[in-house]
Amino acid sequence: MVVPKNDDETGQIEAKLDTIIRLLAMDIAIDKDLTLQQKAVRLRRAGIMPKEIAELCGSTSNAVNVALSTAKSSKSKKKVTKKKEASNGEG
Repeated sequence: MVVPKNDDETGQIEAKLDTIIRLLAMDIAIDKDLTLQQKAVRLRRAGIMPKEIAELCGSTSNAVNVALSTAKSSKSKKKVTKKKEASNGEG
């Protein structure tokens, strides 16, 4: 394992990692098969903030926040449905 010798090397490594993350994010953002909601969820999981997601996807931060909120809400509803099915002996 290579250990950076100083803060300058650490900064250079961080800059390169940021570039890699940005390139991967751009790849997700241009995927035409994904909805804004799917893109937003994936990019947010990668640690990218809604404002930056909006810039990458050509949208607004408000639309991204709504998409993330909707995804979170629908995920919660699915969990509740699964719990009800399990308690009723279904699924």
